[in-house]
Amino acid sequence: MFIARKIVLVIFGILLLSGCQGRLSSSRGIFNFEELFTGQRSIDEPIVLQVLGPIEINVESFGGDVIINVDEELTAAKVTITRVAVHGAGRKEEAEASLSQIDYTVEIVPGDLGQVLRVRTFTTHAEPHFQRADILIELPAVDGVYVITERGDVVAKNIEGVVKISNNLGDVRVMTNLPMKRSVEIINSEGDIEYRVRGESTGVFDCKAEGGRVEHVVKYGLFRIAPNRRRGILQAALNNGDNLIKLVTQDGNIFIAVVADPTDVGILLFP
Repeated sequence: MFIARKIVLVIFGILLLSGCQGRLSSSRGIFNFEELFTGQRSIDEPIVLQVLGPIEINVESFGGDVIINVDEELTAAKVTITRVAVHGAGRKEEAEASLSQIDYTVEIVPGDLGQVLRVRTFTTHAEPHFQRADILIELPAVDGVYVITERGDVVAKNIEGVVKISNNLGDVRVMTNLPMKRSVEIINSEGDIEYRVRGESTGVFDCKAEGGRVEHVVKYGLFRIAPNRRRGILQAALNNGDNLIKLVTQDGNIFIAVVADPTDVGILLFP
């Protein structure tokens, strides 16, 4: 335990000396110290799916990260599931055996406006709170994101369309170089929300951080703030838009950025 603590302190020291701000992500691998020292994981073979044009992402998971990366150079969608069990010290064999109880489905189904990539994860384990199914989705274009998860982070990069995300015990980061002009709803608990877009985007912001604060950096576009501005509340309009941007978290912070390159970020969340 002493050695592990020393490693943690050394890593924190390196981050502080390098001038990093924010807080460590609650998961995403190397900085998840519980998983690093006591966890078991199994990365399944990626599932490759042919897609036609931008598709909607629809994910419901019993727990774990949901990472969506859009790369226009890709010619197909690829979904990679990582089964994770963190039962703690002294339960390594039990954790490893429980990985087989995590299962999932990945399929392309028809939607109202086109194809939908639907992912579902579930477990039959008696202690599901010790397990996760981390989901990595890589594809050429996205039009719409719907995600429900917990005990993990949600990251959506270079997406567009309607967004609806619900999370618990993790951070949510939406960052895209495509203009966001439709509704966004992100509801989180015990985690931060970061919303990063370009100046061509629009929206009516309704933001509330219970037990935290709402911060913003707007370098482009017209951003008008309502007079009821307080530490944990922000209501504002971007470029006179009427699409609702609802960002709500409990025991976390909210950060809004309207900048030239929203995806130019590191692993740390701000503020």
